[in-house]
Amino acid sequence: MPRSYHPPLKLLSPLVFVYRWGVFFRRFLVKGKIPPLPVISVGNIAFGGTGKTPVVIHLARLFSGAGLRVGVGTRGFKGKGRGTRVYPPNQEVSPQEAGDEAAVLRENLPELWIFVGRRREELARRAEREGLDLLILDDGFQYLGLKKIEVVLHSPEIKGYYLREAERALNFAHLVLVPPGHSFPGAHHYRLFPLDVPREEVFAFCGIGRPERFVSLFPRLKQALVFPDHHTYSSGDLERIYELSGGLPIYTTEKDLVKIRTLPNFRGGIRAVKWRAEVDQEAVEELKELLKSWPSVLK
Repeated sequence: MPRSYHPPLKLLSPLVFVYRWGVFFRRFLVKGKIPPLPVISVGNIAFGGTGKTPVVIHLARLFSGAGLRVGVGTRGFKGKGRGTRVYPPNQEVSPQEAGDEAAVLRENLPELWIFVGRRREELARRAEREGLDLLILDDGFQYLGLKKIEVVLHSPEIKGYYLREAERALNFAHLVLVPPGHSFPGAHHYRLFPLDVPREEVFAFCGIGRPERFVSLFPRLKQALVFPDHHTYSSGDLERIYELSGGLPIYTTEKDLVKIRTLPNFRGGIRAVKWRAEVDQEAVEELKELLKSWPSVLK
């Protein structure tokens, strides 16, 4: 069994209920601004990982490969920076300054612009100022201050207090993507593939929203240590990880590795399992048609 350092989400279920209905009713009240360039948001209605960042990376590569000048944007959750931060191609992104998701985006998309900040309207303005054709937001479905093409990843098996919005919120999406083996009216499919999963005995740790999916990857897992989502690691955490591993290979997620390797007592020996995403071609073509109709496609 994994060792866990965070309380079960169900303990927060009353707050989840209030948040869920607050966001839903705000959808009828808040009139978002139309940005100066097309914006695609990749979001979900669940707490934790449904693969938003790998899908953002996949779409960014697709549209960049098609000749568009693409930027990616993220809130910068738990980053210490304030205001809007702009990172030109190949400029280093610090996870402490910009958040772990921005650092992962940089590692996978070194050639693209990255924009970080809470106000997505400002991210869109800065992207347009840099001459870009398209901005793709990592996790923006619940941000209502900006009108955008809403791509929503949905895993129908996630229920109850693990949902930050009820399924009826999917009516506000332009495109719904579900994993293979699932269906939803009008939805297309997306797939996530873990790369280079070891077959040997390993020790693992993570601080993500759905740790059970990560730890289940390893056929010979001796032990796993689970931290809260977006955990800020300390030198003591790292020493404990090295101690508990007992000399076994140590594996974690990309989000965790970009943070923990910046600690002064990091001495290597920790690897990340990367995820690759693929989206059905029909969904890609639908996205292209939505972009052609910009901005009239906006609800």
